[in-house]
Amino acid sequence: MNADRLEFQNVRPVALVPVTVALIAAALLITAGGTTFGDNGWWAFGFLTYVPMALRWLAGALIVLASVPFAYGWWRPLRRLVIPWWAALPTALAAFWVFRERTWHGDALYKVDLLTKQPLQANPYVWKEPLDSLLEYALSGLVQPVGLGPDVAIALMSVAAGGVFVLATWAAATWLAGSTLRRLVVYTALLAGGTSLLWFGHVENYSWSTAMAFATLALAVGYLGGRAPLWAVAVAGGAAVSFHPQAAFVLPALLVLLRRDRWLRQIVTLVLGGLVVPLLTAGVFWWLKVPPPGLDGGIAGDPQLFWTPMQALAPAQLAEALQNLWLIAPLWPLWIGAGVWGTAQPGLRRDRTFLLLTVAASGVLFYFFAFQNDLARHRDWDLFAIAGPPLALWGVCAWLRLLDMAPSPRAAATLRQSLATALVFATAFTIFWVGVNHTYTLVRPNSAERELYARYRLLDLATLLRQTTITPDAPICTEATGCERVALTEFTMPQSGDTRPVIFAHAPAEISMPLTVPAERSFLWLSPALDPQAWNWGGDGVTFTVQVRSDAGEA
Repeated sequence: MNADRLEFQNVRPVALVPVTVALIAAALLITAGGTTFGDNGWWAFGFLTYVPMALRWLAGALIVLASVPFAYGWWRPLRRLVIPWWAALPTALAAFWVFRERTWHGDALYKVDLLTKQPLQANPYVWKEPLDSLLEYALSGLVQPVGLGPDVAIALMSVAAGGVFVLATWAAATWLAGSTLRRLVVYTALLAGGTSLLWFGHVENYSWSTAMAFATLALAVGYLGGRAPLWAVAVAGGAAVSFHPQAAFVLPALLVLLRRDRWLRQIVTLVLGGLVVPLLTAGVFWWLKVPPPGLDGGIAGDPQLFWTPMQALAPAQLAEALQNLWLIAPLWPLWIGAGVWGTAQPGLRRDRTFLLLTVAASGVLFYFFAFQNDLARHRDWDLFAIAGPPLALWGVCAWLRLLDMAPSPRAAATLRQSLATALVFATAFTIFWVGVNHTYTLVRPNSAERELYARYRLLDLATLLRQTTITPDAPICTEATGCERVALTEFTMPQSGDTRPVIFAHAPAEISMPLTVPAERSFLWLSPALDPQAWNWGGDGVTFTVQVRSDAGEA
């Protein structure tokens, strides 16, 4: 009896377990983590509010259907599904580009602004992601003659990184899973997570470090199985760190590759191979006269790179981190639970491949929970997306081992059905995540970064001032000669010297102007402020009211 047939013994699982998993997963999708009922605490699911309710209900129904008794074994036909890499790669690359994101996350706006206005030598962040910065500037220069901007160059790099990730996923699944269906399970576990958005034209600098870090791990798995050379592992690891130092947290797992009878030769290979790409990158920087990194005030001006244990475990900080984990790895409770179980099994602890995955997952999880970042997690979630794939690979391999070691056929069937149900949830979650970011341009304006948001500006109220209607027609008091109650002028903040154009209005004044706005969701950015000269007058009853009226009436 072959491995596939052993997978599908006609044994019915305990219905309560997969049904419970399905109901919890369906509730999270349908209610957008409670956001539908006004609970905004689970921001990792907040994007689901942009998914039509009908689609959320459909996804929830499919998840529940995957768990109920009459649907057991729905995945059996998939055991004949063979996905060759030469077919998967071009299909994935096309999908990554066609469905590329329109919402930018983290420092994307600032990154594009720097690439547009600053040369490589003056960019303060090039040593934070050296190889990534070098390639972004090079590719931006290549696409500029055809009228494309740096954002397109970064998107192309993101898609290419996705291609590397797909190949690494295919290799890892082939080397770790013995049956066609189990390989499909590994594919799904690795691709069904928020990290996958990094391949869909993601305008940030974490796509290549994440892809190369995972490629390093996949090649290490291949090395243990005699299918990949050690020098390839070393070069991939060095390249990953050159793209972004965050990838260094995967490298301690490479110590598992060392053997007593050849450890010195292995260390030399790892060190020399790992230095190839970093030295080449540093050499190009020296040739281009890029100033050396300044370490005053810490790396990139941050004196504290890691939280202390007390800070990392503070309830508010831990809650934010777990939400970030929901987003990049929606099945993290299953993966961590299975992984911890696996480390408690003497047989698995002696398995060098499982030990490799355990150390790699531990390294990226340490980075995930301990690294200190100035931006809030919901804005800079992608900085931590590198933790998703190693965690998923560790967890799914542990779960498959758990299946093999189940005490009874019924227990194995229960674990199998629960995993199938959970993967349906993760797949729907990821499709919605990619779909929302592709369909919408979600903007969360920040007044401290208003210049970066100029690319989203469709209308400027200052240019429409001549079309306004001002009421009342006459002031309630006699105006000084030459003084206008409503005028376009400039405002300078006394504390900072910040000067910006403003529409000045003297109370009482109501300014109405017609606007033609797009049918899709948009925002109106107004900053009402009291004249600094009046700050010491005390309360004078000034009230700012902003109303938006549509053709159908006031909204």
